[in-house]
Amino acid sequence: MGQKTHPKGFRLITTQKHLSSWYSSKYSYPSLIKEDYFIRSNIEKTFNDILSISKIEIERINEEGQKQEQITITLHALFPREKEISRKLGKYFLDLEDSKDLKNKVLKLKNISSLYSSKENIKKFTSLLLKRTIRNFIRFLQVKTNKNYFLNIKFIKNPFEDAALIAKFIADQLEKRTPFRRAVKQTIKKVQRTFMKGVKVQVSGRLNGIDIARSEWKLDGQVPLHTLKANIDYTHQMAQTIYGVIGIKVWLFKGYE
Repeated sequence: MGQKTHPKGFRLITTQKHLSSWYSSKYSYPSLIKEDYFIRSNIEKTFNDILSISKIEIERINEEGQKQEQITITLHALFPREKEISRKLGKYFLDLEDSKDLKNKVLKLKNISSLYSSKENIKKFTSLLLKRTIRNFIRFLQVKTNKNYFLNIKFIKNPFEDAALIAKFIADQLEKRTPFRRAVKQTIKKVQRTFMKGVKVQVSGRLNGIDIARSEWKLDGQVPLHTLKANIDYTHQMAQTIYGVIGIKVWLFKGYE
């Protein structure tokens, strides 16, 4: 049997860094790990509708003069697409299920869609929506933990230069009943247009609804997994299809460091 190693854990000293950077005594260590898990899980719940998150970095600063601990959270995410936001405009403004007078609600929705039809207006609306969600989320964390928080979002320009966003794209395609070979080929073609040196995609499960589960993979370029200096971005994602869960693994080789 092949003994596999996690590519990021294998390169923690050379090219990779920990997503949580802090130091504490052995007595407060378990509570801080629980707090990190609480922060990450709540970020995914609150920002899942707006952003497609790649990774979450947490940094703790506890100075001697300060009474409260300061925590900086950095979100690496893709800026929301215009089509996705325009579809969800009614959800953010109105609740159709609770209303009795549906005609007035439909008229209001039409007025809102006409207001936010242009690209500039949609961008302004998304920035305002993000600011509001960040403010509410920081308040929620401060009430729960009684600590100071600062949340920063770093937007990724190209989604096909990040392994997590590539895996999410394939998962969305598989959930829309796209054949897995077509979805994998499309992603590899889009990665070829970037400056990435190589990519490997593996899909496992009941592919195309076949009774017996299997795994298939496709490689383009070079992905040196044994070289420590190689900067490899790795992630795994799950696609919830009608036939069951399909696992997706992506290895992205960005070059040598």
